[in-house]
Amino acid sequence: MKTVRLRSFITAVADSGGDRPALVLMHAVGTNMRMWQAVAPRLADDFRIVTFDSRGHGRAAGAPPARDLGDFAADLLELLDALELRRVHLAGLSFGGAVAQQFALSHQERLESLTLIATMAKAAPALLDRAIAAERDGVAAQVEPTLARWFTPAAIAQRHWGVEYAREALSAMRLGDWSAAWRAVATLDTAERLGEIRVPVHVIAGELDGSTPPDAMRGLAARIPGASFDVVDGAPHMLSLEQPERLAGAMLARL
Repeated sequence: MKTVRLRSFITAVADSGGDRPALVLMHAVGTNMRMWQAVAPRLADDFRIVTFDSRGHGRAAGAPPARDLGDFAADLLELLDALELRRVHLAGLSFGGAVAQQFALSHQERLESLTLIATMAKAAPALLDRAIAAERDGVAAQVEPTLARWFTPAAIAQRHWGVEYAREALSAMRLGDWSAAWRAVATLDTAERLGEIRVPVHVIAGELDGSTPPDAMRGLAARIPGASFDVVDGAPHMLSLEQPERLAGAMLARL
């Protein structure tokens, strides 16, 4: 674990180091690098694993708010330069997948491959509504509805460790950071440009995901030349927290 100073803020980075190919994992809105804590060790024999707190999350809370996804993509470029990583494998889940698409379209030359997990290529109106609802009612009122979208009812009832981590991370979000992140992701509109991506792409959906369901993810994959597509059985939206072993297996099968 270390801190890295980017142009406008300081963030925390976990970097396993070594000379293996680098794999950067990007987290969802309202979480932080710990979202990958059960997945990263399962990938570390084959890859140098890099995770970090995106602007406004975790140890980067209170950073200057992003205007759009381009700011998050620019942050990632700065981070790769700071770590002296010329080309990486990049994976993102949900919001992280949206940023990963934006990065691929802006800086494709820095990628070896792209893995898009439980994400979308065009923002739905509900994404902006999540910012507006928090601005009206506070972030605390968004925690339980978010958990209901992310996890299976069984995991919530059992107080699964992933659910409890997510509840803690969401509850710690500052209103300004939450609002800025959702307003940024509400600008997502990459669908018509996905055909420009020429690096290997793997799209992964959760079988039980109601937010980015398998059929929608299959449609996203179809827009990218040569993209592979897999569905993780029994997985909800937050695959990395409820089904980390199956997600890691699906990633390794294609990477």
